[in-house]
Amino acid sequence: MRVISRIYTVLFAVFLLAPIIAIAGGSLTTTNYVTFPPKGLTLHWYLQIFQQRESIGALGLSLAVGVAAATLATILALPVGIALTRFKTRLNSVVYLVIMTPAMLPSVFLGLAFLVLYSPMGLGATPLGLLAGHVMIATPFALSLILVGLSAFDGTLENAARSLGASPSRAFLLITLPQISWSLAAGWAFAFMISFGSLEISLFLSTSTLVTLPVQIFMALEWSPLDPALTAISSGLAIITLVVLVVAARFVNLERFLKRA
Repeated sequence: MRVISRIYTVLFAVFLLAPIIAIAGGSLTTTNYVTFPPKGLTLHWYLQIFQQRESIGALGLSLAVGVAAATLATILALPVGIALTRFKTRLNSVVYLVIMTPAMLPSVFLGLAFLVLYSPMGLGATPLGLLAGHVMIATPFALSLILVGLSAFDGTLENAARSLGASPSRAFLLITLPQISWSLAAGWAFAFMISFGSLEISLFLSTSTLVTLPVQIFMALEWSPLDPALTAISSGLAIITLVVLVVAARFVNLERFLKRA
């Protein structure tokens, strides 16, 4: 039974990683078109990315929007999570479902909804509108992970600090916040990955001068779907996401997170 379990785990891991391996392998080919397995090995297509000002600009915008959206989503989710865990009311489930709605709706629907909502406000094709849309889709993921940390936190520690004379804000900053920092980091990381890889929301809220990296890849596929440079860009996108996930997992201590989740 143990052997079967290991074989199943390996096959499942290969199934999940196969598309990433194919893209990464295709980006190393020496031919002018994507092929897997690659015909020869070269880093030419990765070096060519740095000569494409549009791709570098799109990458910079995606990173900036991702960092800002993840940070704002975490800041917004934290007080909501505290309220949901400390104040038990009949509205808790309603509030939670409302905040989680963007994570359950189709992204295409959300992108169109944002466009319809923001256009009369003059935010339909602006950096602020793009950021607002990314914050909305990232907040549910940040909140879910923050709730895990708050539900596992022993509230008697904060109460003990307050009984010793600490103000509520000081007790929260010195006792509660360090104890749940791992869930804040995990929430921020997942919110960043959701924002960084978002295509549909960015597609509806972008312009010719406001293009994120996923939108840049999507538009380039229409004209040259077999361009190895696109697979190199996609590989870079996957690498950045993987680095954020690995760093977050090491910082958070993934085993502790899974036990508390």
